[in-house]
Amino acid sequence: MTISAAGYLRVSTDEQAEHGVSLPSQKSRIIAYCQSQGWNLYDLYIDDGYSGKNLNRPGMSKLIDDVKEHKIDAVIVIKLDRLSRRQKDVLYLLEDVFEPNKVGFKSVSEPFDTTTPFGKAAIGMMAVFAQLERETIVERVKEGKKEAAKQGRFMGGPIALGYNFNRDTRKLEINELEAETVRFIFSEYLTSGKGYQYIADELNERCIPTPGTATEWIRGTVRAILRNAFYAGLVEHKNSMHKGQHPAIISEENFYSAQKIKSIRTTYNPDAESGLLTGIIYCGECGARMRMKKVWKNPRKPMLPKVGYYTCYSQDGCAKSMIRDVNCKCGYKRAPEIDRAVVEHLYEYRQNPKLLKEAMDTLLDTNMNKHITKAKAQATKDLNTIKNKLEKWYDAFEKNIISADDLVDRIKDLREQRVFLENKILGYDETLNLNISKAVTVKEISHILKNFDVIWENATNEEHRQLLLSFVKSVTIDKNNNINITFG
Repeated sequence: MTISAAGYLRVSTDEQAEHGVSLPSQKSRIIAYCQSQGWNLYDLYIDDGYSGKNLNRPGMSKLIDDVKEHKIDAVIVIKLDRLSRRQKDVLYLLEDVFEPNKVGFKSVSEPFDTTTPFGKAAIGMMAVFAQLERETIVERVKEGKKEAAKQGRFMGGPIALGYNFNRDTRKLEINELEAETVRFIFSEYLTSGKGYQYIADELNERCIPTPGTATEWIRGTVRAILRNAFYAGLVEHKNSMHKGQHPAIISEENFYSAQKIKSIRTTYNPDAESGLLTGIIYCGECGARMRMKKVWKNPRKPMLPKVGYYTCYSQDGCAKSMIRDVNCKCGYKRAPEIDRAVVEHLYEYRQNPKLLKEAMDTLLDTNMNKHITKAKAQATKDLNTIKNKLEKWYDAFEKNIISADDLVDRIKDLREQRVFLENKILGYDETLNLNISKAVTVKEISHILKNFDVIWENATNEEHRQLLLSFVKSVTIDKNNNINITFG
C-alpha cells in the first residue's frame, strides 16, 4: 500500500531563510524525501510567519483536522522544531493526534522512528531541548531588561515625549520644546487642583502638539504622563525604581507629589466635575461631544453650590480640536434636568412594549450576519487564489525557472495580501461570534429595562452611572431638548 504523506512547513521570520529553513528549502527536501521513499505527497501544510511557541496556526489546525479524518498516513517535517518548540505540544501531537489515528511521523534531518519506544524517547528528548532553547532565550531577555533597569539604561521602545535619541552618543537628550509641555502638565496637576480632562482640554485649546500620531489630547494621555517615573530621571521595572542615566525633566519630589494627589483623588473626590451622562452625551445639532461644566449659581456668593450644565464643545469653544461647528447653538443644558429626563425616558421603555421591541430590534440586526457571511466567503475565495499563486511561484523556483531573488520579489506582495485576507477572515469570525454573544446582551438589556424602576430605585448614585454605562451607548440632545438614546 502506498503511503499518503503530509508535509508540514513553518517559518517564523524572513531571517530563517539564512539558516536553511526557508519555505522553498523545506518544500524541496520534503518532496525529495517522499520520492526517495516512494510515498505519495497528499498535501503541504504551510504556516508562513508563525512562531513555534504554540499550536495556534492555520496550517497546523488544518493538518490536525485532516489527521483526525484519516486522510493521511504520515507527517513529514525537515526538523522537529518545525512542529513546535514546546515539549508539551510535540508530545500532544505525537501521542494524542498522530498515534491514535495511526499516523507516522518523520523528520528528514533527524533519525526518529515513532514505532519504537526508543524512537519516542528520542523525540521527547529533542522536544525538551527545543523548549529549553526557547525558554533560555526568553530568560536571557528578561535578565537583560532587569540588568538594564538596574543600570538605569533606556530599554528601548517609543521615545517618551520630551526626549530625543542621539544616534551618535546613543543617549537620550531633552527636547526643550516638548519638555515644557511635560512641565506644564505636572505644574497644572500639582497647583490648580484640576483633573486629567481639564488639562487635556487646556492643551487642546492652546494647540499644543500631541505625542506620537494622536490627533488630540485626551485624559488617558495626560494620566500616562503623570504616572511615568521616567520624567523624574527614574527607570521603573517590576515595581522597582532605579536611578536612570537619562536627564530628568521634573524633580522626583514633584513626581511623587503627583502620585500622592492621584491616590487621594482616587479614594475621595467630592468636587468631581462629572455628571451622570459624562462621556456618552452628544450634541444633537452638530454631533460634537458635550462636557459637564459647573458654574457658581451666584458669583457674588461663592458659598452657594455650583450648578452643573451639559454644554456642546463647539459652542463652549474650550477645546478647538473638539469643535464640529463654530456656529452651533445647541445651548447650555442644566445637567440635573437632562439626567432626570433620560431616566424618565428609560422608564417609558418599561411601560411601552412596542418601544422596547423597537430598541431591541435595532440592537440585534438579523440581516448583519448574512452580509458578514457573504463577505467572509468572498475573502476566503480570494485567499485561496493568493495561495494558488504562491504555490505556482514556489513550483517555478523548485524547477529552476526563477532565481531565489526573483522568488522573493514576486511573493512579497502576495504574502502581504495573504496575511491581510487571513486577518480579515479572523475579523469576520470574531464579529459573527460577537453577534452571537450580543443576542445574550440584548436579553440582559431587555430584562433591565423591563425592571428598570425597581433596579434604579434601589441603586446608589455611583451604581446609577455604572448601570447606564453598561447598556447605554450614547445620548443626544438638540436645542429643543429632544433626547435620543442609543443602546449598545
